[in-house]
Amino acid sequence: MDHGLLDEAVGELRALVALDGGDIELVSATGGTVALRLILEGAECRECVMPKEFLEQIALDMVSNRLSEISTVTIDDPRE
Repeated sequence: MDHGLLDEAVGELRALVALDGGDIELVSATGGTVALRLILEGAECRECVMPKEFLEQIALDMVSNRLSEISTVTIDDPRE
């Protein structure tokens, strides 16, 4: 797996959630799965950050466009 491409995709996602005061961190990348964690400590409006299901789909699109071997992205969302 090309970690540079993965970091690039995660960076794009971080920029997206930063607009609402959140952040994303990479937890792991094994096999065809990438695990991320949503961080909302700095968010003024936690509910303003996109729902987990939407974030996971957007993240999967961003990652799989760069790394075709990735088929699943999971996000640990503290709102759940």
